[in-house]
Amino acid sequence: MNISKPNIVILYSGGADSMLMLKLAQMARKVPYCLLIDYGQKHVNELDFAKAQLTTEKVPWQVIKVQELNINSGLTGDLQESRWDNVHEMNVPARNTWFLSLAAAIAENKDCDEIWIGCDMSDYYGEFPDCKQEYIGRMNQVFDIAFTKPIEIVAPLLGMRKQLILDILKNNFGIKSSQMYSGYVPPESLEEGDGC
Repeated sequence: MNISKPNIVILYSGGADSMLMLKLAQMARKVPYCLLIDYGQKHVNELDFAKAQLTTEKVPWQVIKVQELNINSGLTGDLQESRWDNVHEMNVPARNTWFLSLAAAIAENKDCDEIWIGCDMSDYYGEFPDCKQEYIGRMNQVFDIAFTKPIEIVAPLLGMRKQLILDILKNNFGIKSSQMYSGYVPPESLEEGDGC
């Protein structure tokens, strides 16, 4: 078997969650291929952090640019926060559903068995509906019938608090907040465990 052939696709943003997922994948001797998505987000410079990280790690990656969505949210379009009740002020409608669909196309094309997504406990408390355990479970049911081969969605950080993720990155891998990017808070605030 060619060990350099990717066997997982990681949705990668350049933040703490994606950085820890990459480290966990490497520890598990997975061979990752990272997918960065430019969807017109206001913090698009996160992709510069992601590219620099992955270049340093010598991990293959690609950027997919999604254009003309015309979706208004706290992160896209007119940057209108809190458009909907009972969800996070930065919620982008269906974002993880189309992220996962794009990742699945790449995974199927590259014959990868898994897609890793960086949902964590802050997404649960922040009321992002497409980051919760039920969502991941039900999307896996869709994926069971949607493709020419089994592709599993894995959310390895699902129950982890942000501060634990930051502590693991700092204490086990020597990664500081200045080396990552958060779309919700400035990098210097990450030490306090806010957002990602």
